[in-house]
Amino acid sequence: MKRKVVFSASKVLPFFLLVFLMLSSLLMSGCSPSDIIFGPSGSINVDTYPSGAEVFLNGSNTGKITPCTITNLMKGSYEVKATFEDSSYTETVIVCSGCPTSVYKDLFPRLKEIIAKPDILYTNTGETRNFSTITAYYFDTDYWPKEVKLSDCNYIKDNGHANINSENGTFTGVSRGQTKVTISYTEREFTESDLVGVFVCTFPGPSPSPEPEPEPDEILQAKVVITKLEQSLNYAEIYYEIENTGSVDIDFYQIWFTVKCTDDSEYTDWTVGLDLKIGDKRNDYGLVDIGEKTAESVTIKNWELN
Repeated sequence: MKRKVVFSASKVLPFFLLVFLMLSSLLMSGCSPSDIIFGPSGSINVDTYPSGAEVFLNGSNTGKITPCTITNLMKGSYEVKATFEDSSYTETVIVCSGCPTSVYKDLFPRLKEIIAKPDILYTNTGETRNFSTITAYYFDTDYWPKEVKLSDCNYIKDNGHANINSENGTFTGVSRGQTKVTISYTEREFTESDLVGVFVCTFPGPSPSPEPEPEPDEILQAKVVITKLEQSLNYAEIYYEIENTGSVDIDFYQIWFTVKCTDDSEYTDWTVGLDLKIGDKRNDYGLVDIGEKTAESVTIKNWELN
């Protein structure tokens, strides 16, 4: 004989109401449905450069190597440590359920870019000079920029106006004109490059030959004014304005500056420019290497127009 089971609504409804209220309270407190069913859990994604670092959690080796994910973690604070060869990094993170936490660190410098200063260099035909200072910068700001040896770089030029000696990081003027040089530096598996312009000029002698008289309807003439003198490390920076006041375009010009230092020593160098149309004005600057001296004043020694 089967027994008949009868459910009383008056008894069942209060039970479901109690369960509903408990679930609502847990959800409002920040628990997810998975927390309620399986218990609270979270995860930590760990990655490094280079990959393959051992990962420790609260001092214990997890047996994992980067990149990896540590799962099934209760809510709370954890100490994550990654080690690779002689380098290590430790970070304390907070784990929340349903929201992965991430840890990333460059255990070795990761090359971001190189910058050559100044980006325009000058030499005379037959003269040999060094390239500018080359500095390497990194993605992780914990690694300070460092000066790169010129001999550790590679150099590629686009024409024959200058010869490049990669072993010494020098360039020699061959013929008048501009050469664009790509400087490359490799560190680990990263290679970065910068572009430098080399202008090869003809320095005037003590008594330069006078310019030939132009045709009556072709006047080659310019006005040059120094606007500012500044100093950056071992270079005097001369800012100037040049205006084509003649009746023909200026294809190429050279300006020689003489910088007087506070100890009365003087240094002369030049700058160049291209394509100055009739009536055009241009604001530009030139550099004079004065070593460790302090610049006091600057004068225009000479200029040449073509």
